[in-house]
Amino acid sequence: MANHTEPETQQKKRKQPANILELLLALSILSVSMYPLVYIFRISQVPRQKTQTEYLATLLAHHVIETIVARKSVNPTFLPFMSEAEPVVQSSDSVAPVSYYFRGIGEDGENIRENDTTQLFWHLKQFNCQIDTYYLEGALYKVIVYISYLNEGRKMRVFFERLLPQSADKNDIGEEF
Repeated sequence: MANHTEPETQQKKRKQPANILELLLALSILSVSMYPLVYIFRISQVPRQKTQTEYLATLLAHHVIETIVARKSVNPTFLPFMSEAEPVVQSSDSVAPVSYYFRGIGEDGENIRENDTTQLFWHLKQFNCQIDTYYLEGALYKVIVYISYLNEGRKMRVFFERLLPQSADKNDIGEEF
């Protein structure tokens, strides 16, 4: 009888390491198969703004994108043109024109100037707005809005992008500001 129980315990001892090995193998396969989901989740989250200036730049870029989308909904043939980096406010030490998307947002319907609301002027003086546009296949038009500013001597940029449908009329090239 001792012989019958001894081989059974030896079989159980041999089976347990196989179960642990199978468990480790299953866990490693599961973790490898879950990595793409974790990666997609991580890159789909919006990065948090580190500074108040970065947050303000994000709001300004969002303002420009929403203005473009609003104009596109009013006039389906509207497509914005590319622009160089233009200041957000009108400054006496700059001859560059104020960006189209920030014209007339002052209290009196004019551009924001130094002598208007000085605190608002000095907060917005460091920002520049640039628009890049691209025609894509499938009658799409890509608009990228860059808001740039200086942070500790380094040029920083926040950008938003949006795909817009092109009008059906091929001869229409959009509107100029």
